[in-house]
Amino acid sequence: MIVSKDPNEVREQILSWKSQKLSVGFAPTMGFLHEGHANLFVRSSSENSKTVVSIFVNPAQFNDPEDYAKYPVNTEGDLEICKKSKVDLVFLPEKDTMYPGGIPEVELKIPHLMKNLDAITRPGHFEGVLLVLSRLFHSIPADRSYFGKKDYQQYLIVKDFVKALGFPMEIIGVDTVRSPEGLALSSRNARLTDSEKEEALLLSRALRLGESQIRGGEKDPQEVLNVMKDVLDSSSKITTDYLEILNADTLEELHILKGEVLLAVAAFLGQVRLIDNITVRVS
Repeated sequence: MIVSKDPNEVREQILSWKSQKLSVGFAPTMGFLHEGHANLFVRSSSENSKTVVSIFVNPAQFNDPEDYAKYPVNTEGDLEICKKSKVDLVFLPEKDTMYPGGIPEVELKIPHLMKNLDAITRPGHFEGVLLVLSRLFHSIPADRSYFGKKDYQQYLIVKDFVKALGFPMEIIGVDTVRSPEGLALSSRNARLTDSEKEEALLLSRALRLGESQIRGGEKDPQEVLNVMKDVLDSSSKITTDYLEILNADTLEELHILKGEVLLAVAAFLGQVRLIDNITVRVS
């Protein structure tokens, strides 16, 4: 496994592979890797000749400096997971390499997908995501790039962004990996106590109850939201950031449930912010 901090070296290696007609998959991450990330790597390896992973905690996508400072880091453990997942190249850039001279004052937007959910509650977040991805995609001209659907809004935004800017790359969404109890895997879970992890299960339970209501024939999104809200409100430790039901393709608000529907939640447990979602097909 190649490990490099040099973007030029990384790009040259990838172009060398592609000159040999080898396909390249890419999974951008912020590290502190877990089984959910490994699932991206395995998926990439199954669909490409070579797999590249970047590990970079991107300061541009944090609207809270304290959240950035607390983001967990375990580079040694990350490299071990990459090795076990048969990753071929790991890009480990430094902050000054990604942003020489500091983070530039430029705004990248996909407006029609940035009107709700995390785009509202975390202002500047997706602009920072698109900024770092634009730089990564220049250094890593992969054929396919893999994103977890736990960050569903991000997945849709990146897909449109790549299309709009003409990057010759396919964006592939990979289903959320969960613990046996149903908790969506996240690097932030490491900051939860055991009791908080138990409380965090209410997020997935609320989503599944909402799904059950829809599959039972409920067409009114507000009725489903009320049921989900009751689940979250049953815990005094959970503060809901948002709870929404939207069109899964456009993120538009729904007045009647039909087509592919997204149920999405974000909530705080103490200082830790968690997100989760599921999609449901309504006939």
